[in-house]
Amino acid sequence: MDSYIEVTGESSLVEQVAIYRADLSISVRATTTEHAITEAGALRDDCIRVLKSSGIAPDEMSEGGNAIWQPWFWKKNKPGQERSFKILLACPEAKRLYSALDALQPIFEHQRYTLNVSMLPPQFDASEAKRAAAHAAAIANARSVAQIIADEAGLQLTFVCQVEAMGAQIEHSGAFGDQGWGRAGLMRGMGGSGDDSEPAYLELDAARRVSTLRYRVRFGIAAAPSSGGA
Repeated sequence: MDSYIEVTGESSLVEQVAIYRADLSISVRATTTEHAITEAGALRDDCIRVLKSSGIAPDEMSEGGNAIWQPWFWKKNKPGQERSFKILLACPEAKRLYSALDALQPIFEHQRYTLNVSMLPPQFDASEAKRAAAHAAAIANARSVAQIIADEAGLQLTFVCQVEAMGAQIEHSGAFGDQGWGRAGLMRGMGGSGDDSEPAYLELDAARRVSTLRYRVRFGIAAAPSSGGA
């Protein structure tokens, strides 16, 4: 039977946010279904135009669908319908995304218009060089652990018999949406503060998360050569 030492090696890979993703839900309340449909459609188109003029590229926007309903609490008190559209945004620059969202505020001054912004899980990434280095470090860590065991047992490592990649353990970054949920804000009849004393957005480094890469490695072993003389 083959003799071996089996150990687990680990290393850390630091990833940064590469794409910020947001879910824009645009809603209009109206007294009739026809008005709700018409106004919500027009408001959606206005939002797209404002986003484009604020620096969001067409390929950074996508369709999120629409819905129409009558809230149950309206049925007894008053007639009405509510229609909602979703626009999905994916932008690599936080400042550009937030500036575009701020630019939407003036078109939501009407009390019947609502914009909900939910941050979706961001896309994290690291360079190929960093990924390769992290994987190599996990294997090197396994070898160093196996070497300690071999030295204590008076054995020597020979060759790698087997390598198994184990699932990475991913740490949440704490950014909105990284846990699968996150509400960035609600705009309804809101205007700007009018205070121009500070920049609209002070930039920080992108959020980071740490992924722990793990490999199970099996090393063949043999008796260590004798160091004694005759």
